[in-house]
Amino acid sequence: MRFEDLPPNDRREAESAASRFLVRHHYVSLDEACQTQDLTLPDLWDRIMREAGLPECDPPTFSPFA
Repeated sequence: MRFEDLPPNDRREAESAASRFLVRHHYVSLDEACQTQDLTLPDLWDRIMREAGLPECDPPTFSPFA
């Protein structure tokens, strides 16, 4: 499932879970976490979603120009 297709409440929970993960592990970005843990973004995202008890989904589509 695409992140963008999740219900709004689940999207907010996923965003909060990702933020808490970064703070808890002292990372400044998901990219830094991926590099440090030698994971792809989808693998890291799956881990964050599992730990938070949220539905499995693809990571959000990030666009620096949006």
